Amino acid sequence: MTRTRRHPLPRRSPGHRRTRITVTALLLLTAAACQQADPQPDDKSLTGTVYIGVKTDQPGFSQHREHNDRGFEVDLASYLGEEIGFAPKFHDVVSAEREQELVNKSLDMIIATYSITPKRDDRVDFVGPYFITKQGFLVRADYRGIRNEKDVAGKVVCTVEGSTSAIAQLPGGTTPHTESDYSTCVRKLQQKDVDAVFTDEALLYGYVEQYRNSKVPLEVVRDVSFGSINRYGIGLPEGRPENCARLREALRGYLTEEWASDVKAQLPALVAAYPGDWENRFRPDPEDVDTYSSCKP
Repeated sequence: MTRTRRHPLPRRSPGHRRTRITVTALLLLTAAACQQADPQPDDKSLTGTVYIGVKTDQPGFSQHREHNDRGFEVDLASYLGEEIGFAPKFHDVVSAEREQELVNKSLDMIIATYSITPKRDDRVDFVGPYFITKQGFLVRADYRGIRNEKDVAGKVVCTVEGSTSAIAQLPGGTTPHTESDYSTCVRKLQQKDVDAVFTDEALLYGYVEQYRNSKVPLEVVRDVSFGSINRYGIGLPEGRPENCARLREALRGYLTEEWASDVKAQLPALVAAYPGDWENRFRPDPEDVDTYSSCKP
């Protein structure tokens, strides 16, 4: 580059130099303050199309078949959409990837038998619960190898990566086998590759209904349970308090208005297993939504 100025630049006065330093310092302080400020909430309004992560292979709760989505959680999502004013668009999600999908904000919410736990609540927000269930064992209907808790020892038990069942303490000698989805576990059970499928009892009754008339019918072992009581919640990315509050209020209405009829329609095997008592076992109290949701009234 040709230099056109050959003479030295005129010297600035000391006062001018001090002024420049003062302005620079102010700019640096302002930038630092902006970096330390709390991030603004990332509230994507629940209008238009809302992308919801669901399971596509869990009969009774959420299943994609013949180009249609059906199940209790699909009914729940439809109710919330009508109440709040959005159109659900469903996307398949596996258990092990649910948190990351929300952390990345790839999805607007997840309704996928997603249990509320303190560890998960550190990374995402929850609205719920909308279902309560203990954990249990699914076996072939002709299998008598598990009749009580002691019988679980020494058995090969299939569950899913990223689920609460995968970290439950089972009796010593039990051989855990994990898959990415429950349909694979159920297929291995029918083929006698595993002795039982271990996960939430409510979820297992969906498979009981699906295979009721098959060559290999299934059943849930009664009164045998390990692990925690699970409370299903709607998962949200952190920092969307307005969405959380709107969903919380809509869910309270759902529990009193539509919950029972949707369970009867989508999970008949569960209702038949506990005649006269299924609501007490599986339906949350609407007041629990205020207790367990990340956003408080």
